[in-house]
Amino acid sequence: MKRVRIFIFIFFAVCFFFPVTHVSASSVQDQLKVTLDKILVILREKSTPEQELSEQKRTSLRNLIHEQFSFAKMSQLCLARHWKKRNDEEKKHFIELFGKLLEETYVSKIESYTNEKVVFLKEYVKKRKAQVNTKVITASVEIPIDYRLYQTKDGIWLVYDVVIEGVSLVGNYRSQFDQILQKEPFEKLIQDLENKTKG
Repeated sequence: MKRVRIFIFIFFAVCFFFPVTHVSASSVQDQLKVTLDKILVILREKSTPEQELSEQKRTSLRNLIHEQFSFAKMSQLCLARHWKKRNDEEKKHFIELFGKLLEETYVSKIESYTNEKVVFLKEYVKKRKAQVNTKVITASVEIPIDYRLYQTKDGIWLVYDVVIEGVSLVGNYRSQFDQILQKEPFEKLIQDLENKTKG
């Protein structure tokens, strides 16, 4: 679980907190940057670094997260073979809880924003899927981050996975959820998620 918490922190910190330097422009990268710029506008409205986010700002941030990330796709990939066994109501409930888990983890890390930079490197597009390679530049280290996206019927690119130093966030969750579901019923996983997202 510790590794997953680290994953989530880097995942959202990279996606939303850091100023972006472009190497080249493209439609996929531009759509990512639009959301990031909106997030930074909200963050910069804080009067002091110590001030907590208002509920209005939290709501705005959550809405922007939903604009760029497909929690439905991420949920399906995380449950993998267990997804087909669930009915529509169970799937909907899981998506809501999993999305809320990621949202709350992100919002709780909001004060961690510093001035690290993200550099966009390369982009690979094949039909309706794409991968955008970036790196986070800190004072002491450079961290490779790859975003995996798919294109909706409306032409919008949504993130469904992020790979940090070669390790997939979705793959990490898929392994953990699979271990749980091999030993426990689906209801137990739901209960665990509900407990983590209470309040």
